[in-house]
Parts: sequence; C-alpha cells; structure tokens
Amino acid sequence: MSYVVDGDTVHVLDGRGSKIKVRVLGIDTPETRDPRKPVQCWGPEATQFATATLLGQQVTLVTDASQDARDRYGRVLAYLVLADGSNYSVLAASAGVARSYVYNRNPVSEHAAITAAEADARTGGRGLWGACPT
Repeated sequence: MSYVVDGDTVHVLDGRGSKIKVRVLGIDTPETRDPRKPVQCWGPEATQFATATLLGQQVTLVTDASQDARDRYGRVLAYLVLADGSNYSVLAASAGVARSYVYNRNPVSEHAAITAAEADARTGGRGLWGACPT
C-alpha cells in the first residue's frame, strides 16, 4: 500500500511499481477530500484507521464478480485483503469508521460479513455509531 486518500480510497503499487487507484468495495466512509463537501464527522478518523491498517502493508486486491471492474472515475473496484487474510472492508466496518455500502441495489458478495461487522460496531457505539469527535 503506497498512499491512503481516505477511508475507502487508496493507491496501491503493483509488482512493476505502477500505481493502481482503488475504491474499496462494500464500504463507504465519511468524506475528507471532496471539494464540494466539508470534512464529515469521523472522516479524519476513517482516514487515520486506513493509514494505520494499510500503509506500508502488502495487500491483495480481490475483485468481486457481482460488481464492475472499475467505477466511473476509473478506479479499480476491489477488496483489500491483508497478509493475515483479513478483509479491510470488514475491519473498517467493525471499527466503526465505515458503513456498509450497496451500489445500485447490487450488494457485494461480502455484504453479509460487512453488515454484521457494522451491526457489532453500532451495538458497541463505536466510531460512526458514537459521538462525533471534536
């Protein structure tokens, strides 16, 4: 992992050193870099979580046959799987820095795991489901 844009968008270097822009599948995090919107509550924390979890780590991009290969901005749509086999989408939802995201009423194949992690965070009052940090 070479660069974290925010909690659900990253840049990964492939084996040849080329940069791949990735939009993480199955989650949505509060905005921090959208020039049309102010920084949203829990946005900086989502970016910090992504940075702490992903930056400098080797990840595997895993696409989902139920989704397009790229989004309208040309970003690769993929899960990020860490070396220990954990799915970043589930980790972020469990930490409360991301919510489950369904695009165009077409849930990702990992939707059940992501929503279960989100429900656990919600029940525990973690992140998005607690108070907004000031």
